[in-house]
Amino acid sequence: MKTHILQSIILVLSLFLIVQCAGDSEDPIEKQIVQNTRAAQLTAPLNRNTYDYGDDITAEIQINDPSSITDLKLTVNGEVIAENINPESQTISFKATIGGKVGWYRVSLSYTDKEGKEVVDNRDVAIFSDLEPESKKAIIANTYPHAKTSYTQGLEFYKGQLFEGTGQYNQSILTEVDLETGDKIREKPLQDHIFGEGITILNDTIYQITYRATQCYVYDMDFNLLSTMNYYGEGWGLCNDGEYILMSNGSSKIVWRDSKSFEIVKELSVFDNQTEVVNLNELELINGDLYVNLYQENRIAQVDTSSGKVLTYIDCKDLALDAKDLGNDVLNGIAHNPETGKTYMTGKWWPKLYEVIFE
Repeated sequence: MKTHILQSIILVLSLFLIVQCAGDSEDPIEKQIVQNTRAAQLTAPLNRNTYDYGDDITAEIQINDPSSITDLKLTVNGEVIAENINPESQTISFKATIGGKVGWYRVSLSYTDKEGKEVVDNRDVAIFSDLEPESKKAIIANTYPHAKTSYTQGLEFYKGQLFEGTGQYNQSILTEVDLETGDKIREKPLQDHIFGEGITILNDTIYQITYRATQCYVYDMDFNLLSTMNYYGEGWGLCNDGEYILMSNGSSKIVWRDSKSFEIVKELSVFDNQTEVVNLNELELINGDLYVNLYQENRIAQVDTSSGKVLTYIDCKDLALDAKDLGNDVLNGIAHNPETGKTYMTGKWWPKLYEVIFE
């Protein structure tokens, strides 16, 4: 098991608590164990332990009252590691490759007590990537005008045409944009109390999410509103894989949603080899990998969609320096045109849009 930033913070806090309790007559750690005694419990891993993908994780099972236990079982995120375990203290090891993904995992020891009730002891652990991300730069290949009034939240090509969704209250719109001039060909304003977020287009249908209104607006290609679908929490970025809608919410999670019901089909957490990668914002799928704006950072992450591992960090500082203008905001907006193979980027209130090459 490797020590990570998260583990170091926990260690410092633990030492602080031990010092604070040094004058107590009772050992606080011993007292905690006594108070939390079950017929069976986990003594390892500790809550919020961190591991690298592929490490061995050892579950230490302590049996306190074997006569009170039936159906003793160990699971990780609901996947059975061992069942019908003999009610005796022991260790069970397994690889930190459960589900083939990085992220947070819940290790659970469960049993049925004498009254027929299920008792569960949980530990949440983090599995970091075993890959050190490569480093690349976004090289400016061409520059185009971009509306300084557009607080870019979503940027997407569809059938060769460029579409954009913007944010801010009283300013949010859905628009089709002329790439060469930056002019709005047509636009649909959102209601003044709605803060627009990411957009994506699938099967001649436009999807636009909202920041805190918990609504996804569904339009036809003429910008006519077809329906409104609801979801829980904040909305940040959108893209699609040709079947499902991928969505971010500012955390480390990406969720795949059904395009008809907007129900979550699956989810993925993004981790590199050192940290949980949060503030995931605007999204774009390029050749099977997910490219993600990291909010308020001048870089984007290239993410493997099967594991959640960060493959590459792409430095975009040159774009931010070139676009620097009074009052402009942060990098946001990635659009790949599959008809030309070209990729474009911009930012919130940026005066320029860039054709870029990652190398």
